[in-house]
Amino acid sequence: MKKNIIKVLIALFFNQYINAQVTTIVLQPNEDNSKDALISSYEPSKNRGGHSDFVAMSWTVSGNPANYRSLIEFDLSNVPSGAVINSAYLSLYSHDSPGLGSHSTSSGSNESVLSRITSSWDENAVTWNNQPTTTAENEVFLSESSNSTQDYLDIDVTNLIEDMIADPTNSHGFLLKLLNEQYYRKLVFAASGHSNSDLHPKLEV
Repeated sequence: MKKNIIKVLIALFFNQYINAQVTTIVLQPNEDNSKDALISSYEPSKNRGGHSDFVAMSWTVSGNPANYRSLIEFDLSNVPSGAVINSAYLSLYSHDSPGLGSHSTSSGSNESVLSRITSSWDENAVTWNNQPTTTAENEVFLSESSNSTQDYLDIDVTNLIEDMIADPTNSHGFLLKLLNEQYYRKLVFAASGHSNSDLHPKLEV
């Protein structure tokens, strides 16, 4: 009987210890403390660091094809080096942009891909022409939208965040782009500069 009691006490203590070590970090920054940017092959040397849209898009501007990609980097400094990442989820919120509209599959699937950025970039200087490098390792695919206002909630980016924590020197956030950059297709989400803070990109680790 005593042995069984001891085993139960040890199990309870162990479970309490494990639960005490689990920490959840939620990051949903605003424009003042965020780092995201929109880049486009239309005006490829133009910086759009303060844009309110976070998009993957291929369209035409005055009849000329133009591709749009988005970059975002969350501050992971509060995640200890060597920490075990149980899960990491990214949520992106749709909105009807005054300039870019909403999700569209006019010419086909708007399936997109999130990749880890492997070189540094400056929110106030990044452009299409100087966009940072990325890796296909553990990239995450966003399926075709089912409607024009679909939110993409709890995207599993656990492996990408694990890579970022393990190799911070070569990890500088996410790049979002269409899997097939062929107009007319787009995913349109709110960026950290959107006036509604509830729509800002959110990372939960």
